[in-house]
Amino acid sequence: MLNASGKLIIRRKYYVLSIWAIVILAALPFFPRADEYLKPGGFSNESFPSVQARNVLQERLELTTLTVDFVFSHPDWSPFDPRFSNAVENAVSGLPDLENISYVVTHLDDPQRASAVSNTVHASAGLAMELDDSLEYLDTVIEAVDPGPLDLIVTGGPALYRDISLASERDLRRSETVAFPVATIALLLVFGTLVAAILPAAVGGGGVLVGVAIVFFISQGIDMSVFALNIVSLLGIGIGIDYSLFYTSRFQEELRKGKSVEDAVLGAHVHAGQAILFSAVTSLIGLLSLVFFDVMMLRSVGIGAVAVIFAALIAALTLMPAILAVLGERVNRFRIVPNWSNRPSFWVPLSNWVMKRPWLVLVPTSAVLILLAVPALSLRLGTVDATILPDTLESRQGFDVLREEFGFALQTVIPVVYTFAEKGDVSVAADPFSAENIRRAFDVGREFERLDGVSGVTSIVNLEPTFGTDEYELLYTHPESITDVAAARIVEESVRHGAILFLIHSDLHPFWPETRQLVTDIRALIPPGGELHVSGGAGEITDIIAALYGKFPYVIAAVLGVTYISLMLLFRSVLLPLKAVLLNALSILASYGALVFVFQEGNFSQILNFEAMGVIEATLPILLFAIIFGLSMDYEIFLLSRVAEAYERTGDNTLAVAEGLQRSGLIITGAASILIIVALSFVLADVVVVKAIGLGLAIAVFVDVTLVRALVAPAIMRIAGPWNWWLPGWLDRILPEVKRAD
Repeated sequence: MLNASGKLIIRRKYYVLSIWAIVILAALPFFPRADEYLKPGGFSNESFPSVQARNVLQERLELTTLTVDFVFSHPDWSPFDPRFSNAVENAVSGLPDLENISYVVTHLDDPQRASAVSNTVHASAGLAMELDDSLEYLDTVIEAVDPGPLDLIVTGGPALYRDISLASERDLRRSETVAFPVATIALLLVFGTLVAAILPAAVGGGGVLVGVAIVFFISQGIDMSVFALNIVSLLGIGIGIDYSLFYTSRFQEELRKGKSVEDAVLGAHVHAGQAILFSAVTSLIGLLSLVFFDVMMLRSVGIGAVAVIFAALIAALTLMPAILAVLGERVNRFRIVPNWSNRPSFWVPLSNWVMKRPWLVLVPTSAVLILLAVPALSLRLGTVDATILPDTLESRQGFDVLREEFGFALQTVIPVVYTFAEKGDVSVAADPFSAENIRRAFDVGREFERLDGVSGVTSIVNLEPTFGTDEYELLYTHPESITDVAAARIVEESVRHGAILFLIHSDLHPFWPETRQLVTDIRALIPPGGELHVSGGAGEITDIIAALYGKFPYVIAAVLGVTYISLMLLFRSVLLPLKAVLLNALSILASYGALVFVFQEGNFSQILNFEAMGVIEATLPILLFAIIFGLSMDYEIFLLSRVAEAYERTGDNTLAVAEGLQRSGLIITGAASILIIVALSFVLADVVVVKAIGLGLAIAVFVDVTLVRALVAPAIMRIAGPWNWWLPGWLDRILPEVKRAD
């Protein structure tokens, strides 16, 4: 197939170039608009119990969890100075007139909203809409607030998510600005000539441009997260350049053998093309697994990555041979760096040394890999909050004020709705103040108080520790006559026919694993005559992790199994695919260890400019598995392809492994260096999640190339000897034949 397609492309090279010119020109206007239809967040799902509980909270209690928060301050006036209070009242006076504002609360309604350490207060406006709609509505809300003599900072969910979208877009532009020029310099060091260096960057860049344009059109019909664009671009740039690099390198090698331009292109197409094709397949296997998770962010990365990798593959297998067929020997024009192919290679003595001392290489190197992976044993899953943003953004600054002066996000409040009648039922059975329902609610409240991790409960039956059911029944004989301000407010906001709201307080951090256990314990309770609906951030992260990691083991098994079979078909071996899968797992675990060491424990946080949360964002291990598995397998396939070529020619396993390492070492190192450069450019990102993905990928690729492919893989193959190529006869007969290039 590759032989026939190669001949056709060479013969119709100008047609191929014309088609690609049209495609790139058509895609060009849509590339900068790729984020136009992307949505913020994407870490949840409407089917989650916590999201359904949020709907119950909105429908049954007419409360919303989506708020815009306003932080007001004055250098001289204290919070309850009449001038300060009047200014706050005037500032928010226009909000109740807006259509989608469900409530407005200031420090005059709740004195705890006044800071005890500075002249600062915070007010909140509840939004009766979905998060996606609130981003556009936010400007309307802000315009309705006139702070007058007060200083104002706007924060809250809509402001934070909008800043995440804007910061993600800036991160992408900054990374592209850094990655392409530095990657081109790396290519120049690999090839030595200006033309050969620019070529992979140009072809890879063309593939990325088309792939991202495809994402633009897909996002109009399928909900996709804004976070996906950064990751998809990273993959597209790295993989696109890698594929083109391998193709160009093989073309140059074929030319050095004295072949004509047409034969050199065909040789590169058949040999490098097959390795590129199978590499793309293994990458797609890992990334397609993300589509099966019920979280928009992961699904978006899976869909977007498939688009850009497919575009990069087509560019490498069509555009690259057409360009090379036109350029011919001119690919070696404008030499700037010495020709490494004519000089003694570092890989020759290294490969000979590994072949002579395989056990001496294997044991200590494997020990280092295991040591790098050890921190992963203490991995704690969680989710992100505003601390993923830089403190230069207004919404993050407001969040910091709320956290430091009002205790936001330092403690957990879990909203739990106790429903005991249908929404439309207004009978005595639905009356929350009936004697029977007071007794039931009282029992529920006491059950909450007894749970581990609970520091307090707020509800109509948890007002006074000394009260029993008789006292509460008497108190609520005429609830409208309650004069205590705090109690009256609880009655007004947390009770409706058939529903009572409990706010469960805990000193645990909202995103800690211990808090998830508390959510699980709450959900395990069976209330008399009703149901419990657990909402809030703690409930949502509990659902996210349960949904993701309930499927993750099966996804891992499927990806490993399909990849193993694919490699067994290509290399006709039982052992080589097993080795490849196990070594990939070591690279991934080393990356996990780095994530824990840096982003969970906070090492190097000052250098990398982020704030450690004590947890790893729940989607990161899954994302990195899907990305790293495919990329690592790319390098394994490129190495094994050269080893297999040499083994078929010589029949000598030791010689074949050494030759394969020598011939692929420089190019794999160059390709990995480019990918590391691209990944490290994302460490400059403002959004911590993007920063973590970039660093995790860079470390994994570095470990994979320096320790796994250069040392451990060839050492194992040297030790295994002829067993590398063993395939049982019965299995050989039933497996379909995949003819390797010869």
